[in-house]
Amino acid sequence: MLKDLLLNVTSIIAVVSIGNQLLINQEITPSSPLKLRVFFASMAGLLGALLMFNSVQVMPGVILDFRNIATILSATYCGFTAAMITGLMIGIFRLFFDGLTYTSILSAITAVVIGVGCAFIAKYIASTLKKWIIMSIYILIVPTIIFSIVIDNQHLLARTILTYWLGLSIVSSLLYLYVRYLDLTRFLYRKYQIDSAKDHRTGLNNVRQFDNELNRIMHNLSDQSLITLLFMDIDYFKKINDTYGHQNGDKILEDLGKILLSSCSYSDIVSRNGGDEFSVLMTDCPRDKVLVVSERIRSTVQDHRFYLIDGQVINITVSIGIAIYPDTVKDISLIVEKADLALYEAKRAGRNRVMLSP
Repeated sequence: MLKDLLLNVTSIIAVVSIGNQLLINQEITPSSPLKLRVFFASMAGLLGALLMFNSVQVMPGVILDFRNIATILSATYCGFTAAMITGLMIGIFRLFFDGLTYTSILSAITAVVIGVGCAFIAKYIASTLKKWIIMSIYILIVPTIIFSIVIDNQHLLARTILTYWLGLSIVSSLLYLYVRYLDLTRFLYRKYQIDSAKDHRTGLNNVRQFDNELNRIMHNLSDQSLITLLFMDIDYFKKINDTYGHQNGDKILEDLGKILLSSCSYSDIVSRNGGDEFSVLMTDCPRDKVLVVSERIRSTVQDHRFYLIDGQVINITVSIGIAIYPDTVKDISLIVEKADLALYEAKRAGRNRVMLSP
């Protein structure tokens, strides 16, 4: 019996682990897209079917399985509809598994009743732990009632109930700990994905993501492509740091990032390339519009009141260099170099200005 119990646990862990890998980039909640919830519910239903094959033999002629644990998984993560789907799948499979007998029909009805019950528990209980505990108790009680109906021998009934309660309690507890561990790893994975692409200070793309986006654009280049790169940095930023401190310098960087996002289109790729250097990648933007956007950024920064930590207000300016493919640079691989040179010329010409590469 212990061997069968361990086989059930390993089967559950294997299926849950595979599902976690398949959905590692997805946010799995009751508000997830219907397609994702149906997929999750279907996987849980298949898990329930697998657990029917890996049954636990209590004694000769009496077997138990933990199929309903799959309904708990489905209800906990994907809510009402998913729990109903999983319960229904398990019920239907139960009928196909043993044919239309009194016991199989009763078991199928039980699976559906458990699906409905878990669906309502998931709907009205918010806490994941509370949901899991209440549903675990529910799937202990309902089958126990069925056991009492179909098993006449009191000794056999007592042993069956004891085995089921003990086994399900162990499986449910271990599975809860495991899925919460997977939740943590999935959260950390998504966090690391974001951190690897975003600048922690401003929330903009970092230089690694900037390179990725530029390479993607270069890879998809066509004869009709129009690519613009704006390079900019804060004028005399070192002096600002020296005068007001690095904490205030960081605050200015954060505020500048917000200005850039509000001044650009949603399709523009805004990045912090390092220090006080920022960039904006535009696609299919005509030269005259590029100049309008660049000037809007420059003037907005110039007129913006930057509040320091102590409430003091200062003004800053930025210099901007522009390179446009294929207008001002014929080789797309040189667009960064050309934009950087234009920025240098803007600095040399007096700062607080926009300079287009020749």
